[in-house]
Amino acid sequence: MNLIQYMHDKYYYEEAEMALIDTDVRRTFATGIAGFSHVIDSLSAIKYAKVKVVRDETGLATGYEVEGDFPKYGNDDDRADEIGVWLLRTFLEMIKKRHTYRNSEATTSILTITSNV
Repeated sequence: MNLIQYMHDKYYYEEAEMALIDTDVRRTFATGIAGFSHVIDSLSAIKYAKVKVVRDETGLATGYEVEGDFPKYGNDDDRADEIGVWLLRTFLEMIKKRHTYRNSEATTSILTITSNV
């Protein structure tokens, strides 16, 4: 992630815009979680249902079987939402412990993209 921020600076990504700012710059280090909803659904299935991994003859996981129901992300179920809050807080706290480019402030946002479906 630090490399991405460095390359933005190196190749004039925001240089023109930064020239117009007449105050101290608040630098942020934006991060996100790809597959956020899938992680929540997986953790929810493990917590609230019985999940069995299906493996091939070499031991490679090829699928899974679920017995029982579990709350899924995006369905206004507090149980799934609580897992999401925990996941995001844990992720952000881990990022905050790392060095960031130009000592920027670690931030995150979650944007579930469905417009491309």
